[in-house]
Amino acid sequence: MTTKNNKAVSFFNYVTSNHRIILFFSVLLIIGSAIFIPKMTKDTSYDAFLPKDDPILRFRNKTKDVFGLKDPMVIAIVNEDGVFNVETLKLVQELSDALQTVKGIDPDQITSLYTENNIVGTKDGLDVNPFYEIDNLSIDTAKDVKEAIDDFELYQGSLVSKDHTTTLILAEMLDSYDKKQHEVYKSLIKLLDGHTSHNSKLYLAGEGAVSGYLIKYIDEDAMKTNPFAALVISIILIIAYRRLRGVIIPNIMVLASVGIALGTMAAFGVDFYVITNGLPVVLIAIAVADGIHILGEYYEAASLHPDYSQKELVIHTMVNMWRPIVITSVTTIAGFLAVSVSSYMPPMTYFGLFGALGVFVALVYAIFFIPSALMLVKPQTSRAYSASKSVDGFGKIMEFVGVWVTRYPKLILGIAFLVILFGINGAFKLEINEDRITNFQSEEPIVKADAIINSKTDGTSYLDIYIETPENEDIFNPDNLLKIQALQNYAETFPHVKGSISIVDFLKKMNQSLHENNPEYYKIPKNKDLIAQYFLLYSASGDPTDFDNYVDYDYRLANIRLRMDTGKYEFEKPVVDAINSYLERDFNSDAIKATTTGKVTVDAYWINRLGFNHFLGAGLALLVVLLVSALSFRSFTAGLLTIIPVSISVLFIYTVMGLLNIWLAVGTSMFAAIAIGIGVDFAVHTVDRLKFLLNDQGLPVKKAYSEFYKSAGRALLFNFLALALGFSVLMTSSVPPLSKFGFLVAVAVSVSFIGSMTLLPAIVLVTKPKFFKIQN
Repeated sequence: MTTKNNKAVSFFNYVTSNHRIILFFSVLLIIGSAIFIPKMTKDTSYDAFLPKDDPILRFRNKTKDVFGLKDPMVIAIVNEDGVFNVETLKLVQELSDALQTVKGIDPDQITSLYTENNIVGTKDGLDVNPFYEIDNLSIDTAKDVKEAIDDFELYQGSLVSKDHTTTLILAEMLDSYDKKQHEVYKSLIKLLDGHTSHNSKLYLAGEGAVSGYLIKYIDEDAMKTNPFAALVISIILIIAYRRLRGVIIPNIMVLASVGIALGTMAAFGVDFYVITNGLPVVLIAIAVADGIHILGEYYEAASLHPDYSQKELVIHTMVNMWRPIVITSVTTIAGFLAVSVSSYMPPMTYFGLFGALGVFVALVYAIFFIPSALMLVKPQTSRAYSASKSVDGFGKIMEFVGVWVTRYPKLILGIAFLVILFGINGAFKLEINEDRITNFQSEEPIVKADAIINSKTDGTSYLDIYIETPENEDIFNPDNLLKIQALQNYAETFPHVKGSISIVDFLKKMNQSLHENNPEYYKIPKNKDLIAQYFLLYSASGDPTDFDNYVDYDYRLANIRLRMDTGKYEFEKPVVDAINSYLERDFNSDAIKATTTGKVTVDAYWINRLGFNHFLGAGLALLVVLLVSALSFRSFTAGLLTIIPVSISVLFIYTVMGLLNIWLAVGTSMFAAIAIGIGVDFAVHTVDRLKFLLNDQGLPVKKAYSEFYKSAGRALLFNFLALALGFSVLMTSSVPPLSKFGFLVAVAVSVSFIGSMTLLPAIVLVTKPKFFKIQN
């Protein structure tokens, strides 16, 4: 065995000589990290997409604290014959009372027809009493409740649908259960299952329910996709090497990559997010790649050098393979870090960070663990590599590709040019959009519940508007109240804004009630002192805390809560933008000012950054890959060659997204940077091996290409299959964003592989760059 790299020989001689201690620490590290995984916490809230110190999120949290606002669990009771009957109203009472005993639900924050009060004027002032008492419930009482709701505009659409077929019960969670929504969700499902009615159907939705259901959803999804990915990879390894060690050793690498990455996440208290659910499958597909190349080189060397000892075979293999696997690992790490650095959102930041860690772990285990593990066994050949048979069926397939490339290089360049044109056009047509409910399959109960509630009522997505005045009781100023009313009226002109509630609505109802319920008095009184007197009258009969969600104790701050019947960004953002413009133009002054906040505002803010982050991440990944490749090969030309296939693959995906109407959303926005980091591996191996064959061995171009395709090309084929099929496993995911992410990366990897096997060699043939010493 001869080699020019004496340092590499010395290094791997040291590794193989100390293989037992390396194996001991390798196993210890896996176990030491994996024990933390059960301690991992999950965060499926929409807050997770912004850093905790983000000004928008901090202001939203301030608003929630001031007004006691929550994103509740929403129970819908639907009776197509109408909810104003004894049986349905009794069901509302039973559920309202039962909710007070559910662990995690705030017993003081349950809103329903049974818990809310009607406001009635009397000769002595205001009478504030529940809409009905269960002890006095009768057919006549049910009719009275219907008349009261028909006369109480505030609750039309928010508590009872305008067609009277649906009524809602809103249950807020205790703050201590912010990350235990799944426990509360399961309790509520059990509660609803125990309350049936032959006339009514029960549904559970709302932001709290979505977060709770997601945890259960991603847990079940992981139990399916992760083992499936491991099985697919194992089958590929069996086909590639047909030897037990060829399956076991790479799978231990995969275990190390996934176990250490997730264990480190848990150890440092990093939450597990929805998109993190795809990380194990991603690492399974990536981590096996180094093992495929190393074992391919090992079995090829074993067939060509039967006289080598096991140590000689291992050192020979690692000396030839360390350079390309280091380069490809670094470029893949760069892709993940580009996602991490370019993203403002913690889920994507951590996905990139711990994805990079997983790839780094795979590299370390490839350099240390694989040669150490091989030292435990004797030399072995594979039926896939035989000295008597120059190439197997897979090698022949790749050899045929090489023949086709050498014959038609200009045709390949022409096809690539067309792909680039279509891709650039597709990039300008990308649609940025997001909707939390699309995290579920359309047939899931929570999706159906969300659709029913949004169609029947004013909706479950909230946009809050925080109102500030300079002095206590300035909210009572009629001019300020008229401004708030005008703002509500303006907001309700937009599509999907179905209703709003503020202190103004309660005040107008009080004014009407004190004037014999005359509809003409459903308006704001003109006198500030009279307004203050109304609230004093209310407190004499009702609970002053009834207004806590809409005004503070000093009547200096107020809140408007708008309700939307959709969570789609494409509908949320225009509303937020328009209201912000209205506030600047027609509302804010020295006497009163307002700021948008709430879920809808937060959504519009972070989703708006997706497009910028996507292209920034892709650009950073390309730049880093170019620099790493150029420095590694000591040639800018070589670096440029390595990024051509991945650049075309990303452009091709833009065309696919446009044709299939796939949004640039949370899950899909990461595909470009990761696809670049992963897909460049094929180009790096291609450039490295062609350089070796053309420059170091001085082979004629046709001979060099033939040797490349049947040897390195064969290994790259199985590398491609592992990546493409590994990511394709995500297409079986029940979480649509992960499914689309897996599909896009699988397609991008496929195009990168095809480009590296056809376009890149064709460019070398046509342009004859000085980096390669081409001999005809």
